[in-house]
Amino acid sequence: MRAGDSRMEADRRHHHESERAAEAGAGHHHRHGRHRRRYPDEDRQRYPDEDRQRSSPLVWMAVILCTLLAIGIIVVGAAVFAVYLIYKPHMPYMVVTNAYLQQLDYSPADGVIRDIQVRADVLARNTNSKVNASFSSFNIDVRFHGTTLLQLRAETFSVARESSITLPYSGSSRGAKLDLAGMRAMEEALRSRVVPITLSGKARTRWRMGIFLKVAFWTRLNCPLSFSYPPGSVMPIDHESCRSRSP
Repeated sequence: MRAGDSRMEADRRHHHESERAAEAGAGHHHRHGRHRRRYPDEDRQRYPDEDRQRSSPLVWMAVILCTLLAIGIIVVGAAVFAVYLIYKPHMPYMVVTNAYLQQLDYSPADGVIRDIQVRADVLARNTNSKVNASFSSFNIDVRFHGTTLLQLRAETFSVARESSITLPYSGSSRGAKLDLAGMRAMEEALRSRVVPITLSGKARTRWRMGIFLKVAFWTRLNCPLSFSYPPGSVMPIDHESCRSRSP
């Protein structure tokens, strides 16, 4: 065989071997490609219906809960409004109707009130037309220029619907001492023969509307009074300012 023919035969064998190697490499690459890693985003893009099916029950549960909550709020609000229309509640209150300064013995040398006696009539009124009301923690402080001279108290009591009860308070105190400002105010009051005294206090009022609804409020009193001196009756009372108020 000639040398040229030998080279041609070698080139053909080399070409066939190269083709087989290329085919083998392509098959190997194809096999590895089938096991390529998939990422979550690709799965979601490939299976979007599965995500919607998993999230739908949670969404519906949230919608149902919100709907039930809204219905409950509406029902409770309607019930409270209906009770209000039926009972038309009013705040019970107290008002000072009369007062007397029965005794006042003051020592200007040391600012001590040796003896003071006060009487006050306090009216507790319930204007509700359908329910009774109770008054508890009822107390009144008798004050002069910020100093408490004596305290008036009452036990818990009840006032029937559309009625009132008058509480005749009477109290005395000895030895209350005024500060310097109070001493100057007392000296001025005695010279003018008008002694300003304030009745300040509060009470807890309670009543029931319907079967379940209970109502309770504090009613507060701040009543400025002016007594003639020597001790005597009170000057005309402003019943509007001497009526208790609820928040």
